[in-house]
Amino acid sequence: MRSSASEHVKLWHAPDVMEALMMKGRFVRHAYPPHAHDTHCLALITGGALTVESRGVGWRAVKGDIVCIDADTPHAARPSTGGWKMRVAHFAPAELGDYTERLGLTRRLTMAARSTVFRDREVATSIYGVHWCSEHAGDPLKRSEHLAYAVATLCTRHGAAASAAGFGNERQAVRAAREFLLDDLSGAVTLEQLAQRVGTTPFILLRAFRKDVGLTPHAFRQQARIRRAVARLRQGASAAVVAADTGFADQAHFTRVFKQQIGATPSAFRAAVCAHP
Repeated sequence: MRSSASEHVKLWHAPDVMEALMMKGRFVRHAYPPHAHDTHCLALITGGALTVESRGVGWRAVKGDIVCIDADTPHAARPSTGGWKMRVAHFAPAELGDYTERLGLTRRLTMAARSTVFRDREVATSIYGVHWCSEHAGDPLKRSEHLAYAVATLCTRHGAAASAAGFGNERQAVRAAREFLLDDLSGAVTLEQLAQRVGTTPFILLRAFRKDVGLTPHAFRQQARIRRAVARLRQGASAAVVAADTGFADQAHFTRVFKQQIGATPSAFRAAVCAHP
């Protein structure tokens, strides 16, 4: 690849994301010649624009677009004015097959997207979420939720339909999952582990949890953490102590989530509720 001062690439291995090779890059003059990978390529364009060509068809991909290319599919890419930025996951067909089975979907070895380039805000958010969490060692429950939603929605909404196995006690599973999450706010559980604990599959649990609770398991746990944090702050505990007690990675993470949900920092909240008349 030709390099310039404004081009950069970061690569890392993500064992818990279908053993993917992850890449984050910014490209200005680089152009990919016609080639094919032995892995699937799932990319989110995060800036700029490029032209993607495959099997004689060309697409212009811009920020927010998803590029989905199955293994052994010839393709090429070239920049538009100013280049482009993207986040990419490369993963083997067998890994996709194993993962779709674990999700509770029909096993599939290809993504088989109807279009090489398409736009879907929900899938894009999940692709970015799993990529960012992988890069920064984020919460495993959040990362696994993003991965499950991205893969399941990609397969069912943009590819050949992948059915989920039936399950008769979804509400019971959701209730058990809620109890488990409330009992252990700091546990490093993944969606797969949570589903296994309550006797269902990850996709069915995620779908049922969102339907019954209105939140994903990770969002539910974050809400529970903040509710417990509010109670502890009212008792006069410091933000640092509350962050540790409620399962956040560190005080900065706690402060960020608290402010998102409450609208003020933990310190400002504590000062207000503990102030004497």
